[in-house]
Amino acid sequence: MRADKVTRLLDNLSEAQETLISEFIPAGARSHFLASRREALLGLRSLLDAAIDRTKEPTEAAGKKSSSSRSRGVIDISD
Repeated sequence: MRADKVTRLLDNLSEAQETLISEFIPAGARSHFLASRREALLGLRSLLDAAIDRTKEPTEAAGKKSSSSRSRGVIDISD
């Protein structure tokens, strides 16, 4: 699919979702669903942040190892 068709499709799906929600779900329930959606997104953000932090740790540890091994110097083992 071309990008403009995909964009149009997503817009139409979003509009259909909003129409269905507004017609069939009472206003009080809608506010709870929106709050629930926000909490789910915040939870997802937390998971992503933790995964990003885990990818940083090995890099930082590798940087520390390489800098400490450089300070040890070279040991000559030839006869």
